[in-house]
Amino acid sequence: MMTTISLSETLDTIARLLVQESALLHGWNKQFKSIEKELRVLCSMLPDAEAKQESDAGVKILLDRIRKVEVHADSVINSFIRRRELQIGSGFLRNPVSVFENLKVMPKLSKEIEGVKNEIHQINEECLRIGLKKVEAILELGFLFPDLVSHTRSDGISSEQVDIVGFEGEVRLFKSRLLSGGSRLSVISIVGMGGSGKTTLAQKAYNDIEIAQHFPCRAWLTLSRSFHFIEEVRNIWRRVEGSVAGETWTEDELLDRLHGVLENRRYLIVLDDVWTPIVWDSLKYAFPDASNGSRIVITTRLMEAAVSADPSSPPLVMRFLSEEDYWLLFTDKVRVPSHLEHIGKEIVKECGGSWLALSRIVHFLSTREATPQLWSKVLQHLRETNLDLGRALKLATENLPSELKKCLFYFGLFKEKENIPARRLIALWVAEGFANDENGAEDPREYVAERHLMELIDRQMIQVAKSKSNGKVKSCRMHNILRDVWVSKSKEANFLQGRLADHFSRDDGSFSHIHGNNTTSLHFHYNALRSFLSFDSREGPSPGEDIGKFLSRGIARRCFQSLRVIDFEGVFRPKLPNAIGKLIQLRYLGLRWTYLEILPSTIGNLLNLQTLDLKHTYISKLPSSLWKMQQLRHLYLSDSYRTRFVAPAIASSLTDLQTLWGAFIDENSRMEGLDRLINLRKLGLVCRLTLSQKEALAKWIAKLNYLESLRMRSIDDKVQPSSLYLEPLSGLKNLSNIYLCGRLESPVVVQEFPENLTEVTLSVSGLTEDPMPWLGKLLNLQFLNLFSGSFTGRVMVCSAGGFPLLRVLKLWMLEELEEWIVEVGSLETLREIEIRSCKKLKMIPDGFQHLTQCRQIKLTNMADGLKARVIENQGEDWYKIQHVPSIIRTEFQNC
Repeated sequence: MMTTISLSETLDTIARLLVQESALLHGWNKQFKSIEKELRVLCSMLPDAEAKQESDAGVKILLDRIRKVEVHADSVINSFIRRRELQIGSGFLRNPVSVFENLKVMPKLSKEIEGVKNEIHQINEECLRIGLKKVEAILELGFLFPDLVSHTRSDGISSEQVDIVGFEGEVRLFKSRLLSGGSRLSVISIVGMGGSGKTTLAQKAYNDIEIAQHFPCRAWLTLSRSFHFIEEVRNIWRRVEGSVAGETWTEDELLDRLHGVLENRRYLIVLDDVWTPIVWDSLKYAFPDASNGSRIVITTRLMEAAVSADPSSPPLVMRFLSEEDYWLLFTDKVRVPSHLEHIGKEIVKECGGSWLALSRIVHFLSTREATPQLWSKVLQHLRETNLDLGRALKLATENLPSELKKCLFYFGLFKEKENIPARRLIALWVAEGFANDENGAEDPREYVAERHLMELIDRQMIQVAKSKSNGKVKSCRMHNILRDVWVSKSKEANFLQGRLADHFSRDDGSFSHIHGNNTTSLHFHYNALRSFLSFDSREGPSPGEDIGKFLSRGIARRCFQSLRVIDFEGVFRPKLPNAIGKLIQLRYLGLRWTYLEILPSTIGNLLNLQTLDLKHTYISKLPSSLWKMQQLRHLYLSDSYRTRFVAPAIASSLTDLQTLWGAFIDENSRMEGLDRLINLRKLGLVCRLTLSQKEALAKWIAKLNYLESLRMRSIDDKVQPSSLYLEPLSGLKNLSNIYLCGRLESPVVVQEFPENLTEVTLSVSGLTEDPMPWLGKLLNLQFLNLFSGSFTGRVMVCSAGGFPLLRVLKLWMLEELEEWIVEVGSLETLREIEIRSCKKLKMIPDGFQHLTQCRQIKLTNMADGLKARVIENQGEDWYKIQHVPSIIRTEFQNC
């Protein structure tokens, strides 16, 4: 499989040259396309060759020859790149055509390239002679998944060859931000996981004619993960100046010279694949702000790298597409005959959540006649490719860092095919000690654990099941091809010896200890236990009683002294013994969805606890000893049951607390201790406060600079929505999700929402002034919910250019709304609209007929007059919505 990996890397390099460096290849395209064709033929026979190498010595010798040719080809290609860059500086600052027309042909280089092609051709002839079989689909489709096989950068596909499927709105917005937005130098970041299309999006704009004319000086730099400052600055110099930087120049001198060269030019520099904020911190001095509209583009997987580069410039977040989204995008671009629909859905499924794979498949099938033979061949190729990927992925895991291997081992504790919440995994990895920053940085351990998760996703070992509106992973699962292998590896590494996962299976060696009365050798089996997870989802009291007895017996026999993790999420009312306070090494206590009613008072003795998850429990009051736990980082409470929150005492700092979710505070709550909780990233509160308390709370929230998610619900004594006071939140640059339920005493809060918001929900806000002009300016907004009483006016207007990325819009119970105006150019990316119980709304807006991306309109409990206007083929407004594939009309009572 290493041969496949190496050849796919070479093929990927040639594809990049043909796409990214069209100027560099001027006059050489024919030769490189010829090599690409020969390589593709060779790659189509490699699966058969690798399958036969152990039984056929001749094939094994041939594979050795292929490896040598690959090394030679790689050397020739890299030599070509270096020579051409030295000769013409990549053509970024001058007309490449006029330069190349006057260049003399380099006979030696041409001879070397021709030699590579002939070598590969001769090997292909030999492969055919000894009877190796081609995988024909590879010849037609190419490597659909080079990113999976080789773990090379694969986003670099042609913006001309593959449409930005499903991201047309992002393309328009990104291009607009490059061309407008003021004269100051700004950094525009595109954030997304590997394979999400961020590099392709950047290329689409970078290669655009209007962009090229607007920025006379352009340079593209793909960074390596092992960032070497001086090498990257020299690369930028070579691409900008067309010459090699002086060998004797110091770092400071090189930065000064590059700064001077760029000072009088309007430039566009793309830094592709930034892995750490350190990259921008190191390079930023080289890029002067001459107030001429220059732009820096960063593509990155990490939101913190984007925000730190330019806090005033909201990142463009590449959203994750669900399987349903993929099918809709597939049918958007490919005509699907009814008799091929089942094959089409299988093709989409086999794409495995890879946007890049889907884009290539869509491009291929949309240009060919839809036949069962062709589609079956594509499906067969995808399945064969996935099997090859399995072997490649298994091989790729051999050289993983030890911490990443441990993270993969952890998936073996969960049920097969289970979608695991990312917040759960990250907190567990931190508790287990898998989140040590090898670079010695002082990043929060959750950031390190999240980077581990993103790297495993990027390597295609972990698959994303769902994502949040801000682009972060919500849940994930292990690649099914890898699971059995890694469960086996975890046993070989003795990883499972210190970890216990109870699946209520009689095949488990621990079954009789947990669910029976077996007390034999408890100390022998569980003395070194580090983690105890239970997935016993039975109904009734038995699961909780079994867990309680097992814990009591084990603690009495001093079995669990090293226990760091207890995760009982979903186990019905586990009976926690008072002796749980003796487990002083415990870092994680997960009790979500247990419906537990009381916590032992000894819980405060767990001084090393980092995560306490009590969401969806019936615990009404927390023990005051909670604030003795100075290491606490995440506290999840049950807002529906109103778990009363007591602010930490003055002596407590709790500066590590990042999550406070579901807490209930009322007029009896002390507010003085809240201002010490300064590092919160997630805050969810249910409030019943006096005016002075509301003001104090608002001041505190406005200072939470790291806050990413805010949920606030204000209630009165009868648990009805009450007034909600907030100060402007425009300074919270990291805030991406906000939910406000209560009458806003200061409507200006909505007008000054932070610009990075991706999801907004307003309920009972009592806004008399139309909020759409303000909300429409939120460039990253994807989900907007205006619920009961959020807007009480008669007319609502969505202006042209507004809501450039909005995907889902819900309008519920806006009882006074009579007229809704949607101007052409607004809501262009909207896919789902739900209008519920807006009884005074007279008609569907005229602008709906221009919402070409819309896939579903749901109308619920609407006035008879409006319902008559949308009767199929008869109603006055039918022409406005007839292009929408799914139109749902429903009625229900007591809405």
